[in-house]
Amino acid sequence: PGGVAPSSAANAGEALAPYQSAQYEVGGKLDLGNVGASLAFFQTTQPSATTDPTTNIYAADGEQRNRGVEFSVFGELRPGLRLLGGVSVTEAKLTETAGGTNDGNDAVGVPLYQINAGAEWDCPWLEGLTFNARLLHTGRQYINTGNSQEIDSWTRIDMGARFAQEIAGREASFLLNVENVANSGYWASSQGGYLVQGAPLTVKLSMSMDF
Repeated sequence: PGGVAPSSAANAGEALAPYQSAQYEVGGKLDLGNVGASLAFFQTTQPSATTDPTTNIYAADGEQRNRGVEFSVFGELRPGLRLLGGVSVTEAKLTETAGGTNDGNDAVGVPLYQINAGAEWDCPWLEGLTFNARLLHTGRQYINTGNSQEIDSWTRIDMGARFAQEIAGREASFLLNVENVANSGYWASSQGGYLVQGAPLTVKLSMSMDF
């Protein structure tokens, strides 16, 4: 979908026509049974929208070109211990902007790199109990096409547990997730020029049962 003009623009709320993008990707996957990895190189181009500082009109202006690489690993290192992680590096540049003003600048809301890692461990002393942890790290992001403002990189740690048990002949799962265990304050994203605040420490408890 096309972008929507922000409230600060003269045409606030106007939705632009749908974007047409082009993407190329090549990669490979290695599967060794218990462990594996994948590697992919990609390029994506699509129209770029911004608010003209002279007219204050939000409109498609130029093109955004993303080039990058993604690497991920996954598998069970030992019985009961599973890992999943990956890293992506993206060079998001603006091209063909009006008058070439912002040509070569970084695109808004696209971090240079992202690192995610997660692990699950089945508790050997209580059948059905699994602990998990996840680390998220996102690089800095620019807020405007002129690259004069940016938000800092951020790191978040999540932890949780899952307990699976049979109740009245039916499989049931109890889930406990604690997001942002350090209660870190951060801006999660500036996608589209909007600042999205990261959620504080959040505890979620749920239960599901098969029927």
